[in-house]
Amino acid sequence: MIFFRKLHKWLGLIIGAQIIVWLLTGTVISFINQQDVGGSTTRKAPGDSPWTSSYGILFPVSQLPLAVKSVRSITLESFLSGPIYRVVQDDTATLFDARSGAELLIDQPLAEQIALDSYRGTANLLNSERLQTGSDEVRNVSGPVWRINIDDPLDTRVYVSAEDGRVLAHRNDRWVLVDFLLMLHFMDYWRTGSFNNPQIIVVGFATLWMAISGLLLVFYNFSRADFLWLPGMKSRGPKVNGTVKSASHPQKQFALDSSLTYFASLSQCGINLPSNCDGAGSCGLCKVRYEENAPAHTAVDREWIGSELLAEGLRLGCQHKPRVDDVISVSDIAFQQTPQWAEVLSSRWLTPLLKEIRLSPEDFLEFTPGDYLQFQVPAYKTNMKQLAVPESFSGVWDEMSLPDTWSHTHADDQSRTYSIATAPDKVERQELVITVRFSPPPADTNLLPGIGSSYLCGLQAGDRVAFRGPAGEFRLDESDREKILIGGGAGMAPLKSMALHLLKNQGWRGKLRFWYGARNQQEIIYRETFETLAKEHANFEWQVALSDAGDDSHWRGHSGFVHQAIFEQVLKDHPTIQECEFYLCGPPLMLAATREMLRGLGVTDQRVRFDDFGN
Repeated sequence: MIFFRKLHKWLGLIIGAQIIVWLLTGTVISFINQQDVGGSTTRKAPGDSPWTSSYGILFPVSQLPLAVKSVRSITLESFLSGPIYRVVQDDTATLFDARSGAELLIDQPLAEQIALDSYRGTANLLNSERLQTGSDEVRNVSGPVWRINIDDPLDTRVYVSAEDGRVLAHRNDRWVLVDFLLMLHFMDYWRTGSFNNPQIIVVGFATLWMAISGLLLVFYNFSRADFLWLPGMKSRGPKVNGTVKSASHPQKQFALDSSLTYFASLSQCGINLPSNCDGAGSCGLCKVRYEENAPAHTAVDREWIGSELLAEGLRLGCQHKPRVDDVISVSDIAFQQTPQWAEVLSSRWLTPLLKEIRLSPEDFLEFTPGDYLQFQVPAYKTNMKQLAVPESFSGVWDEMSLPDTWSHTHADDQSRTYSIATAPDKVERQELVITVRFSPPPADTNLLPGIGSSYLCGLQAGDRVAFRGPAGEFRLDESDREKILIGGGAGMAPLKSMALHLLKNQGWRGKLRFWYGARNQQEIIYRETFETLAKEHANFEWQVALSDAGDDSHWRGHSGFVHQAIFEQVLKDHPTIQECEFYLCGPPLMLAATREMLRGLGVTDQRVRFDDFGN
């Protein structure tokens, strides 16, 4: 399905751009006077020609100097108020004076006379020019033509055939503009003069494929689990026996619905795998481990799980269905049916969109650096006052055009996952920190801000919040190898926990590097904390790269994307890069670019741990 997602995304971009072109060009064309474009305002309509009988005695056709075998047609016509014979021989037309029999040559004076005779108006003739094969304004004309330029407001050009004196077209500057717009509108880039050109056929098929891939994604994102609320839907599929266990829960056998994914079938048994996407395969949280005989991994599995863990049987529960006698391990959090509670100690904005929330859990939590908590999102109502955005950040928020108030009215099983940003400790009154990035709605839409981030960012000191956890697969290796942390945005949280644990709790003496990416100095979080750690620990390196430093004359650090900065400054010349351990957490694009960079340097997947749901 990843292929169809990417196909749908890129086809949407291409077709969307062309739709914008269609709309813009069509709108502009509709405002232009089409009579001016077609030349009807400057070209005389065909008038009443004298009857050929009124011309008197005509020159005999039989005496015209013609090769009879090559003559295809002879017609008598009115031409500049006189009679002519138009003789077509093979593919060439020749004019003869019907009174004298003399051949008429379309020279410059005659062409100018023909042009002025076809022109409606009193403007003067500017000049004329003989063209050998026509021009872009009279296409598909192989023979020579005369172009007669008229001095009028439209800058009219009259094209006359130099072979038979026909007026081919009246053109002007408005015609040129509309012709260019029609070229864009019909995608006729090579000026074939046909709507049915290869480019528009390709776009037509691309639109068809976009519709097909969209339908596939719609059907893929829906499963029977989405309809379990309907009567009779909870037990439709055949049952198979499966064994489920976790680190703190002994194995137990369940009768699982084989027509549903593990994510959905386990939820029917009260085992709720963590997820931010409700089993749609877009968060990578609902991991299960097959004790043996793991099924073939899918593209979605590979997107979220490294090759080493895939080889160990780790899979996503939303991608696989129960089989007979499967034995799987899940995280302890899946068995937690009763939520735990914590009190909010403080809530403060670190950047315009990133908020730090300090929590005191009612019960002491044992957790490992890199673990996360899954917070339940109840029904709520919030507003700007409750979010308490500082005046210094108001400029960013003013651009978002948020509603005065917004709410979440469904008190269902909505939950959101956030990594713990503190190191484990044994203090009596435990404090945990999470960093929540507020998710504004897309610009120019009627959508509301993110459900989870709105709720958590609106919490005040003294509020109580329900959660499950801790849990996670993002772990430090117990080794003395050099460890390199690369993060960005709210991906700071688990990396901060790891760095503090290594330096403060373990007194680790190996080399530790932390490279952090932000857009500007305002978005560097916990800067003082890490600058202090770097001074206190000679083995710790703290560096920041700004992707949008702009004209910041006070910035003396690295500029550009963080993966590019660490490549140039450290990795490209690192003598033992294949022996280093890498821990990545940040926005999906940063993760993808960093993983690709590391593969290019020969770093195996076994040396790379990554996580992005902390964002």
